[in-house]
Amino acid sequence: MNYNHSSARRGKPKRLLDPSAGFSAPPPPMPQNPYMYNEQQIPMNNGMVPEYGFNVPEQPLPPYGFNLPPNQPYAPNENYGEDYSSQQFGPQLMSAPPLASQLLTAPVVTNVAVHYGNALVGSGKQQFGRFVPITALKYHFAVDTNYVFSKLALLFFPFSQKDWSVKYEQDVPLQPRYEKNAPDLYIPTMAFLTYVLLTGLVLGVHERFNVEQLGIVASSALAWGIIELVVHTVSLYIMNLETSLSTLDLLAYCGYKYVGINAALLVSLLFRKFGYYTILLYFSGSLAFFLTRSLKLRVIPQNHSSYTASGNKRKLYFILYVAGIQPVLMWWLSYHLI
Repeated sequence: MNYNHSSARRGKPKRLLDPSAGFSAPPPPMPQNPYMYNEQQIPMNNGMVPEYGFNVPEQPLPPYGFNLPPNQPYAPNENYGEDYSSQQFGPQLMSAPPLASQLLTAPVVTNVAVHYGNALVGSGKQQFGRFVPITALKYHFAVDTNYVFSKLALLFFPFSQKDWSVKYEQDVPLQPRYEKNAPDLYIPTMAFLTYVLLTGLVLGVHERFNVEQLGIVASSALAWGIIELVVHTVSLYIMNLETSLSTLDLLAYCGYKYVGINAALLVSLLFRKFGYYTILLYFSGSLAFFLTRSLKLRVIPQNHSSYTASGNKRKLYFILYVAGIQPVLMWWLSYHLI
């Protein structure tokens, strides 16, 4: 069967496109965007704040102060994060009050703090009072100007004194300001401080002043005072003596020797060793007489029934020992200064 190319084709002929015509086939139609109206795109969020990461702006905010350019590796910087903290958190911290100040100014917290402070102070006073007799200290420092001058005159001139008893009011001894025979700690304390100052003055006059020497004198005098107090207390315990003397009373009576030491050092500045030994001997006698008459009424009461018993003899020995050791300590604490 012969096939004829010139024969007519069945059906509709196809249209051929000429490339030289300058146009191409039209592109396929794009699907219509449901969010387009009049060829203008309607935003998906309708002006609302973007949520869940959609509709991210073209220029995002710097993430927590790093602010690295694109395609650049991270390089450590000492000042990273300062821009972000200073720009965003700085004004907020300056404007908003701190949380600690708000808590401290709260009425409940203030009341709890005041209550806790009062309880702590009360507990501290109670614990301190167990070791230090505060009431007894107040009694021994209850002095005035008239008492100080009267007691100093009594220490230097005790021979004319007739009444050495301490008056009582409702079984409580009168305070030193009302009774010059009562022992006090004000004069011994001030006399000890004056002794330290006079030590520096005397050493300076003799061109031997040294700060270390001044500290050695003060510490040695304090150590000797503690040793003396311990010896007297242990002696009372060993000899089994029942007296009305307290530890502070013994400290007061033993501290009066610094008055004589100060007087001897002052006179030594003018009359050298002659004046020093003259005042030292005189005050040693007056102090021994003062202590003997004062301690006798505290150690051996007048209404004691058995004055000649062996117990009272031990008490008498104790009085003589305390009165006789004071001149020795006065010389020991001051002879090397002149």
